[in-house]
Amino acid sequence: MSEDQSILICDDEADLAGELGEFFSACGWRTIVHLGAPDALEALHAGAAPTCLLTDLRVGHFSGAELVAATRRLPAHLQPRVYCLMTGHVLDTSEAKDFGVDLLYVKPIDPDMVLNDIQKFLDGA
Repeated sequence: MSEDQSILICDDEADLAGELGEFFSACGWRTIVHLGAPDALEALHAGAAPTCLLTDLRVGHFSGAELVAATRRLPAHLQPRVYCLMTGHVLDTSEAKDFGVDLLYVKPIDPDMVLNDIQKFLDGA
């Protein structure tokens, strides 16, 4: 993984967010971890411009889908190239496109699989 890859992780579960941040850091990614959608959006507005946004569907009182939608309204150079959403809820028929994201995961997630999926997505973009 090249050093210019970065990921912004937004999840209100501090342990999970921290573990994912450590995993991606160990894989050579620059990581930004926020426990709330307002802080994540502020970082994006300030120019974080990560390669990937990985957010929970429910982040405190906010929806990860709302965070994704707000991020997509930013200028193109500030938007992530990959949008990933994770949820702890069973999704019978939902797909990534239903939430406006590229990749959708049901918790518990396998970080290796997420990393591989992101890389495949980037390679195909």
